[in-house]
Amino acid sequence: MPEVTGVRGGRGKARVFVDGEFWAEIDASVASEHGVFEGADLSDVELEEARVEGERALAMSRALNLLGYRPRSEKEVRERLRRFGHVEEAIEAVVARLLETEYLDDAEFAKLMAREKSRKYGPRRVSMELRRAGVGEEEAAGAVEGEFEGRSEVEDARGAASRRYNTGERSDAAARRVYGFLTRRGYSMEVCAEVAREYR
Repeated sequence: MPEVTGVRGGRGKARVFVDGEFWAEIDASVASEHGVFEGADLSDVELEEARVEGERALAMSRALNLLGYRPRSEKEVRERLRRFGHVEEAIEAVVARLLETEYLDDAEFAKLMAREKSRKYGPRRVSMELRRAGVGEEEAAGAVEGEFEGRSEVEDARGAASRRYNTGERSDAAARRVYGFLTRRGYSMEVCAEVAREYR
C-alpha cells in the first residue's frame, strides 16, 4: 500500500510525497480531511479521491485569480490549469462550474477582445487574435462583425498609416512600406493597396 512520506505545507497548499517521490500539490484542508499526512497508508483509490478533490479547490482558486486580471477564453483557462499540472478531472469540474456561473463566457470575451484589438488592428488581424485565444469561428466572426459594423475599413487603415508614416514622403518605397504595415495590421489586401497608392 502506498505510504505518504512527506507533506510540506504553506499558503493553504500541501505538497504531498508518496513513497519518497513528489505526488501532487493539493488544498491543505482537503489533505487534512482525507487523512493525507506523513506516515499515512492510503490506498490508490483514497489517494486519487484526495487528489481530484484537492486539486479542484486549488484549480478553482487559480482560475479565479487568472480571471481577476482580465477576461479569458475557456481555452486559455484550460491551458493555464494544465500548465500548473492539474489532473483533467479537476480542470473539467472547474471549467464546468465557471461556465455555469458565467465567469467564463467566450461570446462576451470575444466582444471585449474585439473592442480592445480593433483600436489597433484591422478585421482580419482581430479575427486571427480571437481564434488564437481559442474563440470559436462563429463567435469570433460575430464579434468582429459587430465591432467593425458602421466603420470604414479604408478610413481606419488610412488613419493607422498616417499615424505611422507622417513624414510626407511619397515614393514607391513608401507605398511598399505602408502596404506591408497595413497587411500586418490585418486590413484586407484591397484596402492595403488603396491606401498604399496614396503614398506613391
